[in-house]
Amino acid sequence: MAKNIIIIILVLAIAIICFFLFVNNPPPKTKPVIIKGQKFHLEIASTIPQKTKGLMNRQSLCPNCGMIFISGFEMPQAFWMKNTLIPLDIIFINKNGVVINIETASPQPNTPDNQLQLYKSTQPTQYVIELNASVASTLSLRAGDTIDLSSFHD
Repeated sequence: MAKNIIIIILVLAIAIICFFLFVNNPPPKTKPVIIKGQKFHLEIASTIPQKTKGLMNRQSLCPNCGMIFISGFEMPQAFWMKNTLIPLDIIFINKNGVVINIETASPQPNTPDNQLQLYKSTQPTQYVIELNASVASTLSLRAGDTIDLSSFHD
């Protein structure tokens, strides 16, 4: 009898954890950020489902919109374009807001997961911003430039 109660409690605990991690997924919050004098509205990918989904399956992204992924600490980062329909600039940024590197990524429809190209930071980073492709070039954003991300600190 005690075994059955423990099993029921464990199953309920797992169900509750799954609900809060995967089902109870609030819409992403948006914050403005200035990049090279231009204002962008960045969706904050803060939950595991939001980070996993990213900008997948979107048909478009407004010209001054994007997404920011925030890690709790600097670490090597890698992104792919699984189910991503729009070309993106992927901007890797360290904890001080310094741009480490920028990768322009193109959609790869009908590509098996194990063949998708990985876009990686060249050094550990804490932030990654995704914008429409060629925006970084249009802004003349380069490695070494700084973006004020202080409003994204907890």
